[in-house]
Amino acid sequence: MHLVITDSGLGGLAVCAAAERALRQTGEGAVVRITYFNAWPEPQRGYNDMPDIASRACVFDRALAAMAALRPDLIVIACNTLSVVYGHTGFSRAATIPVLGIVDAGVDLFFEALTADPHSSIALFGTRTTIGSGIHRARLVEKGIAPARIGEVACHGLARAIETDPDGDAVSAHVDRCTAAACEGAPAGDPLWFGVCCTHYTYVRERMRAALERRCSRPVRTVDPGDRLVAELLRLTGTGVRGQAASSNPPVPAPASVQTGGLRGSTSSPRPEPVEGRTTDYGRPVPVTVVSKVEMDDPKRQSMARRVEAVSPVTAAALVAYTRVPDLF
Repeated sequence: MHLVITDSGLGGLAVCAAAERALRQTGEGAVVRITYFNAWPEPQRGYNDMPDIASRACVFDRALAAMAALRPDLIVIACNTLSVVYGHTGFSRAATIPVLGIVDAGVDLFFEALTADPHSSIALFGTRTTIGSGIHRARLVEKGIAPARIGEVACHGLARAIETDPDGDAVSAHVDRCTAAACEGAPAGDPLWFGVCCTHYTYVRERMRAALERRCSRPVRTVDPGDRLVAELLRLTGTGVRGQAASSNPPVPAPASVQTGGLRGSTSSPRPEPVEGRTTDYGRPVPVTVVSKVEMDDPKRQSMARRVEAVSPVTAAALVAYTRVPDLF
């Protein structure tokens, strides 16, 4: 079985790592492989920098076509921004490959938290595209949550800052700005849930939660849908059951322009090779390949790899040894 996990950057790598660990622990490492597809389109311009949803959908359509060419059994959009954009793509209206997005997992998790404690409220933090769409609010209201219990904050630029340097001053500045804005308009209720609506924020969620709690002067609890998305992935693929048949799809050669990024520069490679790691006493690691259209420098890869290594060493190693495909989409 071939799974493609995608994000507009490296935020979804945490989902990839959690999926690899879950599949490894269920003994499915021998029959599943994962491609992590970095759908960031240009070096200095992401989807949230584009002028409107139509332009974002046009670019993501091309990325989805490239993912389909890899012949996966399932595409997992581990990105709220791209999950929102997906519904506006032509691919979504004619897809022959199952696609799983993270928005549904988030809405379900947030609804459960709010209904479990009827005195609580939630502050949703996401990108410009995600918060601007109002999709989480609208679906929560449809499920019966009072609008007054839902606050929203768009943290434009935070995802890019996290990817550049998770421990840097730019991240601290964004966290201060976003949590201050959240507390100014935060709905009444105790506790206040911190709804993580961007997978990049997972890497700094405790910093964000603590800052939000300090500024709002009330208990704040985190609800992050990443693990819920992984659980849904396992349910849909049936990989929680030992003996799942492997996909009959053969590997697809990469374009001739493939460049493989290593720790010390780049070398040519005929096709991206999965990083398999070693067999362990807790399951065989799932082969993981990381591909990207844009170049990712060594410091960025090393920094993000350290944040997932404890969960999935093979995912961290795959990021360090990523494959760059300049004409990926």
